[in-house]
Amino acid sequence: MKRLATLLAATVLAAATLVGCSTSTETLTVLGPWTGAEEQSFRALLDAYTAQTHVEVNYQGNAAVNQVLLADVRKGQAPDVAVLSSPGELARYAHSRDLHPITDVVTLPDTEYSSQWRSLLQLGTADLYAVPVKADLKSLVWYDPARSPGPKPATWDELLAYTTDAASHGVSPWCLGVEAYSTSGWPGTDWIEDILLHRHGAKYEQWAAGELPWTSPEVRDAWESWGRLLRTPNAVQGGRSGALLTYFGDAGKPMFTNPPGCLLEHQASFAPGAYPATAKPDYFPFPGGDPEEASVNLAGMFTDSPAARDLMAFLASARAQAIWPMQTGSRAYSVNQRVLADGVYQDDVSRRIGRTLATGKLCLDASDVMPADMADAFSRGVLEYLADPGQLDAILAGLEEVRAALPSDEHLAVPCAR
Repeated sequence: MKRLATLLAATVLAAATLVGCSTSTETLTVLGPWTGAEEQSFRALLDAYTAQTHVEVNYQGNAAVNQVLLADVRKGQAPDVAVLSSPGELARYAHSRDLHPITDVVTLPDTEYSSQWRSLLQLGTADLYAVPVKADLKSLVWYDPARSPGPKPATWDELLAYTTDAASHGVSPWCLGVEAYSTSGWPGTDWIEDILLHRHGAKYEQWAAGELPWTSPEVRDAWESWGRLLRTPNAVQGGRSGALLTYFGDAGKPMFTNPPGCLLEHQASFAPGAYPATAKPDYFPFPGGDPEEASVNLAGMFTDSPAARDLMAFLASARAQAIWPMQTGSRAYSVNQRVLADGVYQDDVSRRIGRTLATGKLCLDASDVMPADMADAFSRGVLEYLADPGQLDAILAGLEEVRAALPSDEHLAVPCAR
């Protein structure tokens, strides 16, 4: 703990060498998705910037950040900097020129950022437009090592076999909740994305880029494969109807009751933050091997001012990238390789996740690079499928209608690293 405190103090003090030490009383407005405990963690990062520049930061956290930003931009009242969880949404503002390039503002050394991440931050253009603030590794299956699933399933067929065997012994193998307020359904989109990625490889990239129809055999197979798992008797705690009503942040908690209510949760690297404080979870990768799926919160500059430029440069620095992951109990991760090398992560599970995000072979979450209308329709389709799997033909046809109606340049094509 003393070492972490020393590192954090050094991080704040060293930031002075990375940004201008202005004595201005200027205030920057930053819009982001985090509220509650995550907001406080992000504010610690912003406070480090303020401590060195004397520029105050007015942070506005809102779970509906995409809608708020769109309204503000339309009114001509965009924040100085905005953080979005959807690279596709941020790319929209780059194309409309509401977002300012930061090519001459931020340096991303190849010793700190992989070529895949540097390419992503260009948002499909020739210029640099974004800085990663926080990343999550998906393609994970969490479990309680005290109730180990034994040999980890390495193929989809092995995962189905494990599901059937566990369910036949009276314990629901899967924890699942897709309720997420205005974004309900997205945990199910992660399932379908992972199945498509690990069963059909390059077709995933075509689909994410809007080039593969939703009615294609590969996309249909992903939905039907998930459906076969869901239809296994006793596969999901509470059944499909329970999954529809369960908040995603609560879904994995029954893994740690006695007796357990379920054994596995397919969820991203932030999942343990919702588990009991005494839990010591572990994970295995989604069956099928590399690449794995990831998501990232990106900061973009909507006002071109010296202070906004300084903040963007600060956010990209290795020392700033370490502030959030360094906090006690944090489940935040950086894609910066220096953060990994500096030993910031506090346990083996976190180090494995951090290593994969910084140096591993990754594909971006497909719904994060889709246009908002497509991603929203995808989430609704998941809810409809859970309610009535027999409607798959109609669901896929409806999703294909949405895709066909969208301009092709609204999709963000981001190749996977292989």
